[in-house]
Amino acid sequence: MEIREYLRAIRRWLWLPIVVPLVAAALTGVLLERQPSQYQANAAVIVPAVSDKGFSTSAASQYVATFKDVLISQPIVDQVSKKTGVPSKDLVAGLSASTVSTSSNIIHVTYLGLKGQNVAEVVREATVDTLDAVAQPQMIQAQNSAASAQTQLRQANSAITQWTATTGLVLPQQQFNTEQQELNQLLLQLQQAKLANDAKRATALQVVITQRQAQLATLATQVTQFTDLNDARQAALSVRDHSAQESTTAQALLSADHNSSTVSVQDIGRVSKLSDTLKFTGTAYAVALLLSLALILLLELMRGGRTQTAETSATETGATETGATETGWKGRTDPSTLPTQNHTVAQSSVNGNGNGNGGSSHRHGVAGTPDDAVVNARR
Repeated sequence: MEIREYLRAIRRWLWLPIVVPLVAAALTGVLLERQPSQYQANAAVIVPAVSDKGFSTSAASQYVATFKDVLISQPIVDQVSKKTGVPSKDLVAGLSASTVSTSSNIIHVTYLGLKGQNVAEVVREATVDTLDAVAQPQMIQAQNSAASAQTQLRQANSAITQWTATTGLVLPQQQFNTEQQELNQLLLQLQQAKLANDAKRATALQVVITQRQAQLATLATQVTQFTDLNDARQAALSVRDHSAQESTTAQALLSADHNSSTVSVQDIGRVSKLSDTLKFTGTAYAVALLLSLALILLLELMRGGRTQTAETSATETGATETGATETGWKGRTDPSTLPTQNHTVAQSSVNGNGNGNGGSSHRHGVAGTPDDAVVNARR
C-alpha cells in the first residue's frame, strides 16, 4: 500500500483518528479525576551518623540506605499503623525517603495519603520510629558489650584475688623493685669486701646474695603472672568504660529522636492532579491515535483484498463465459456439419413434395436451418 493510497484512506476514515483519541483522552481524564485526592506531608531530619562523627560520604550513604529500608519495613509499618490508624498497605505505598545528593546528611521523608488521614502525624511517627529502629541496634550492641566487659572484669578481679591469696603478695612489682635495690646494695658491699680482702665478710655476703637472687627469680615469675592478670583486668575495664560511653550515646540519640526539633514536619496539603492528568491523558491520546491509524491500515488492506478477490472472480467468470461462447460459435459454424444439415433439409423437401406440403415445409425448414443463422450472424 503506497503512501498516497494510505493518505486517501485516512481522508475516507478521517473521523476515526479524531474521535477515538479524543474519547480515550476524555475517558482517561474522567477516570483520573474520579480517583481519591491525595494529601502530602514532608519531614526533614539530619543524619546522626554524619553529624556526630564528622562528614563522611560513605557513612551518610550507608545510613540513608538503611533508613530507607527500615522506613517501609513491616515492624515500623505495623507500629505506625497502630498509632495512627492508617492501613499498613497505605503506609507502604505512600512512605518514601530521599536525599538531595549522595553525600547529603539531610533525609527528606514524604508521605502521600488520602483524605481524612493525618498525614503530618503519620510522617512524624514514621520518621521517629525509623530513627529509633536504626539507633536501637547500636544501643543493644553497647549494652551487650558492657555486660560482656563486666563479666570479664569480675573474672579478672577474681583471678587477682585468688592469686593474692595464694602468693600473699599485694603489690608484687613494688616488692620486686625493693628487693632488687637491696640485692644491688649487697652486690656493692660484696665488691667492697673483696677489694678490702675481707674474705669472711665476702663469704657471708655471697650467701645472702645467692638467697636474694633465688627469691628475686621466684618473685619475677610472680610479677609476670600478676602483670598478665592485671592487664586482663585493665582491658576489661577499658571495654566496660567504652561500652558504657556507647550506651550513653545511644540512649541520648534515642532521647533526641523524640525531641520536637529533631524532625521538622511540613504539611503540604492536597496534591494537584493536573500534572498526572495531563501526562496520562496525553499518553492515552497518543496510543489511541496510533491504534486508529493501524486500524485504518488494516481496514484498507482488508478492503483492497476483497476488491481484488471480486475482480479476480469477475475476470474468471467472464473468461469462462467467453470460452463457452466461442465453443458454441465454433460448433455452429463448423463446415463439417453443413452437409448433414443440408442433407436433412433436402430429405425434408422430398418428403414434402410427395404429400403436397413440400413447398411450405421447405420454406419453414430452410428458415430454421443453421445456414440462416450463419448468414444472420455474418451480417
